[in-house]
Amino acid sequence: MTTIAAPGRRTSSTRVAPSARAAKKAPRASTRVRTERHHLTRHATLLVLFTVFALVSAVVFHVVLAQHQLQLDRLNAQINQEQRRYEQRRLTASLLASPPRIIQEAQRLGLVVPDDPPQYLYVPDAPMPQYDDGSTADTIANWSKTKPSLGPQQP
Repeated sequence: MTTIAAPGRRTSSTRVAPSARAAKKAPRASTRVRTERHHLTRHATLLVLFTVFALVSAVVFHVVLAQHQLQLDRLNAQINQEQRRYEQRRLTASLLASPPRIIQEAQRLGLVVPDDPPQYLYVPDAPMPQYDDGSTADTIANWSKTKPSLGPQQP
């Protein structure tokens, strides 16, 4: 059996030749490969991180969009409900304001329809209607003449 001796250790007194120093400073092929791999790894990591960030951002955007769509759906349902309620109240108001119902309510309160037709009040200096078609006189244009006859003067 043969034994292999361990290489000798360098001591501080041992000097390295200048050509050996230059050889140490020159980049080795394996160092260049490691540097390129390191850059590729860094770029791949950044690409993966960017892709994950973009996907998470897209998911968050869609979640927020879906939440707002649900809120819009609730508001539309509430608008439809309020529109139905408005229409029902409008129908109720029109039924309560109908002439037959008002006459019925007046009779229930003991009011009666007068025997004589209504008397028209004539205002002095106010223009009379040109036609007897049921239209009213134009007293707005002659307001200054009509106003004193409507009641007591205010200071």
